[in-house]
Amino acid sequence: MMATIKEAAENAIAFAQAVLGPERVVGARIEEVESTTVAGDDAWLITLSMIRPDVLVGNLAAALGVGKREYKTFTVRKINGEVTSMKIRELADA
Repeated sequence: MMATIKEAAENAIAFAQAVLGPERVVGARIEEVESTTVAGDDAWLITLSMIRPDVLVGNLAAALGVGKREYKTFTVRKINGEVTSMKIRELADA
């Protein structure tokens, strides 16, 4: 069964928590979802933002998702939901 967008996002968040540690995945939000093909496999590109660990925020601010954010894009195979890559996502100056 193919991984849905929701499953892909959940897998990306779980992957980030396992690799980066829960303290680096505070206030995780889904920012972008894209369907693509990577190395011949159908995949989801899931961009998540998280509150930067170098920014000290109170518990209430963290719960509200307030603070400077860092962005990472995860490649998730549609066929099985496996996360195959994590990259830093640089934002263009707005």
